[in-house]
Amino acid sequence: MTEAFVDTETDRTKSKWVARVYHDFVAEFGRSRTTQRALFYYALRRKASDYPICGGFVGEIRITRPYHESDGEKLPKWVGRAKRLGFIPADAILEKAPGEKVFLPTVPGRGPNSLEVWLNKSSFDQLLGPVCEKHGATLVSVQGRASKDAIEALNQRCDCQGAGRSTTILCLSDLSPVGATFSEDLAAKIAESDSPNREIRVKRIGLLPEQVVDLRIPTVRTTAGSREERDWFKRYIKPYPLDPKRMAELDALEVYYTGGIAGFLDESISKYSGGL
Repeated sequence: MTEAFVDTETDRTKSKWVARVYHDFVAEFGRSRTTQRALFYYALRRKASDYPICGGFVGEIRITRPYHESDGEKLPKWVGRAKRLGFIPADAILEKAPGEKVFLPTVPGRGPNSLEVWLNKSSFDQLLGPVCEKHGATLVSVQGRASKDAIEALNQRCDCQGAGRSTTILCLSDLSPVGATFSEDLAAKIAESDSPNREIRVKRIGLLPEQVVDLRIPTVRTTAGSREERDWFKRYIKPYPLDPKRMAELDALEVYYTGGIAGFLDESISKYSGGL
């Protein structure tokens, strides 16, 4: 059984490394809060040979090497320890929260159409909330797929907005067998429940295969999704130099897009709002 002292020293060593990566992220991008997976992508991009491999007796560093994709499995553990040890602020790394959440803007958009942003990663709520508020858009975060309750709540918002106004939903999800079908699943559920008096359009704004290629976003191995979803995903990305056994995560935008995911959404809304 590992002794408590060894665990403590290893915790401190790994946690100090996490803190170093976090502070490098803040220094480079000027953003003090991000997600755990974003920190993972930043660690991969650093290429520094400083990831500690600890010894088995007193937790000393025996060797350091570049950070590997496979190291991401234990990152949640070391991030949690870094928070508890006070090496990074407690609110610095945003976590997923269970349930479906709707954030209504204090001042809705004044255009002819209403705008909503839907995603299935609640860890981004605090980063994207201010962007949606700026544009008068409603932010909706769900778990995996939108539930029947989420669709019913959407229909109620549409019915209350007044005659002659349509609703456009901009979707954000990972480029993966499961994530890539998020907007299609949402559109299908809306169509099943929609009435002729509502006009709701769904548009996926990211991640798109061409964005992953253009931004040179790294991909990671995935085995998620049903056989049908994996087959669909393979056909979907076939025109692009991408491996269907690997996925690209929204979190990588925090590292590979100027302004992070908030900057991405801000520019996307500005781009697409002209056609709404």
